[in-house]
Amino acid sequence: MTPPRLLVIQHNLDDALNDLAAPLVEAGLMIDTWCTFQTSEPEEPLESFDGVLSLGALASAMDEATTPWIANEIAVLEQALARRMPILGVCFGAQLLARAAGGRVYRSPVTEIGWYQVDMAPEAASDPVLGGLGPRPHVFQSHYDTFDLPSSATVLGRTGELTEAFRIGDRAWAVQFHIEANPSLVYSWLAAYKDAMLKADVDIDELRRFTASYWGEYRQLSWNVATGFANQVVAARP
Repeated sequence: MTPPRLLVIQHNLDDALNDLAAPLVEAGLMIDTWCTFQTSEPEEPLESFDGVLSLGALASAMDEATTPWIANEIAVLEQALARRMPILGVCFGAQLLARAAGGRVYRSPVTEIGWYQVDMAPEAASDPVLGGLGPRPHVFQSHYDTFDLPSSATVLGRTGELTEAFRIGDRAWAVQFHIEANPSLVYSWLAAYKDAMLKADVDIDELRRFTASYWGEYRQLSWNVATGFANQVVAARP
């Protein structure tokens, strides 16, 4: 039997699977990547895959008028929801999943860049994918947009008024934060986007310090989420 296939949707060169990759591979998934900056739609039909994982992006989830692949990706996520395929959305991927499920994306009243603590909902503790985050994880954020969810969604985590984690039905999950982040990603983004971080009043020295002290614990959280999601992909396979 061939291994389960996971469609990973990558939107930028500097935001790949990172710390999500190893646990997905260890769980036996075969990863195929759709780079939206190379082709505007995936090379194979959705039915070729057993799950979908959408990563972060520099684009806004509201930019489909100038970014053609956004509408194509929303259509893929809508099809995946209709097929009850396991889905994991990360940051931009979470925003597009919210749109695909009937929600609304808009400019956030709060810019979150750096490490933030998320308050997970009580029902998150028993969730098969996001339960591994624990009750109040620190997570790495970098986003300017947020979203409203359809009434059918289950909110699993918040920071203040912003939704940070949710579930659609029983096979689609999303996190607004970068659960894939590791020190390599954080330090490279610090160099590439330092001006934006300073404009957002990020304490660069504190970001460096916290990343250095916390990376091992965060890697375990990444592993927990990826393993939980991989198990769902394997279990849902026909």
